[in-house]
Amino acid sequence: MRKRNNISEPLFHRLGRSWLQLVLVVALFMGLVATASAQVSYDTITGTLSDDGTQWAMVTPKPLALWNGTIILDLDGNSVRQSLSSTVKWLLAYGYAYGGTTRSPVNYNFVKAVDHLVTVRQAFINYYGLTPSRTIAWGLSRGGFVGRLSMEFHPEIFDGAIVMAGGGAGEIAVLNSKLDSLWVLKTLVNPESPLKIVGIPNTPAATTAETAALTDLVKLADSTAAGRARLALAAAVEQFAPWTVSGSAEPAPDDYDAQYAQLVWSLPVVGLNYVFSNPVVVRAPIEELSGGVVSWNHGVNYTGMLIRSGRLAFVKAMYNKAGLSLWADLVTLRDAPRIMADPKAVAKAEKIMSYTGEINGPIINLDNIGDPVDPPSMKIAYNDTVRIAGNNKLLRIVWVRRAGHGGQSDLEKVAAFVTLINRLDTGKWGDTSADGMSALAQMIASETNLFSSVETLFIKYQSRKLLRPWDVSDWDSYKQP
Repeated sequence: MRKRNNISEPLFHRLGRSWLQLVLVVALFMGLVATASAQVSYDTITGTLSDDGTQWAMVTPKPLALWNGTIILDLDGNSVRQSLSSTVKWLLAYGYAYGGTTRSPVNYNFVKAVDHLVTVRQAFINYYGLTPSRTIAWGLSRGGFVGRLSMEFHPEIFDGAIVMAGGGAGEIAVLNSKLDSLWVLKTLVNPESPLKIVGIPNTPAATTAETAALTDLVKLADSTAAGRARLALAAAVEQFAPWTVSGSAEPAPDDYDAQYAQLVWSLPVVGLNYVFSNPVVVRAPIEELSGGVVSWNHGVNYTGMLIRSGRLAFVKAMYNKAGLSLWADLVTLRDAPRIMADPKAVAKAEKIMSYTGEINGPIINLDNIGDPVDPPSMKIAYNDTVRIAGNNKLLRIVWVRRAGHGGQSDLEKVAAFVTLINRLDTGKWGDTSADGMSALAQMIASETNLFSSVETLFIKYQSRKLLRPWDVSDWDSYKQP
């Protein structure tokens, strides 16, 4: 067991390990949270990192005696400069310090992003003269990558992590999945499209042009029954979930028209849902950081991928409706020219953007079943990586019956966080079933008035495996044909 840092054990930890004991101790300090929570007192410290100008901020319970010794670090933690979410208010009310950085200018340099969080932790230590007894990584979307990698890069610092909506498969697998989908769409709908797919300069002009080309290609596909069938096939090979638009009704399992509508749903600001789900602004900076193209599809069998995708019935229905031969299109894909990656770029990217599963502390992954950017199969890929590393007892995935990228409720996040803390305190996972998480959430909600809604949507869910995973077992194996 790794020795804790040199702060005396916080009163919260000495007096009790269970959730009920924790509530009682907080009540002794603060009175009933239900009456005190609206006026949580806290101190804020802020700063700017000298290496690239990244801003950071931390909020800590006030008076400092209420701090329980745990610090939470988030890629998006600088947001506390502007406002506090109900989640952060809850954390403060229960003695936790929370903060972190901004996503820019670090962008997709995950090594640097993790190091920045460590630097913020040191700034906290320098300011207060106290070393945290426990450090937790917290992250959503891109922050999910940073949270997982924090556990691998700095096991001496990070004791546990809560991650949401970030690709557990690592960027190599994520970008291969996106390449598969875009390549199928372009090959079958309009091979002359200006869509580049890979090799996109990381400039506003280039990414804007690529996004426009993709938008035009999707609109062209949507204009005919044959094009809609081919868009369905393209979505299937990246395992696009049947329900992905936040706020929309969940399509019935056999309502394929409604499932297709999720692909071309018009979203505010970002445009079409399929375009939002295949963001050019992710690939371009990763290729720049890696020094070349990191995705490929030579040797890929798209017939086999479709069969394993979990979306075969959807694709068949769309092809039948169009009176189109699915087999003919699969033959076209089989015979079409493929894309190669730069082996040096892949070798560089995989070490800093994919996973080993070598973690020393617990991670809880809270995710929607209908995430359009990072489908559930990507979280299963991470589970497999951790399992192969022999650390499957340290990971739990908790599913929420919700569509969209992120958007888990404050109460759902807090329930997942409390589950993680209990795992750290006791060495054992509590009940992480849908019923167990729902019961815990209601217990938490009964002790506070912080949450505007106490509804939770935890669900039992089984996902397909990712079609093209890539982790430490694949490192240094990529070769051009």
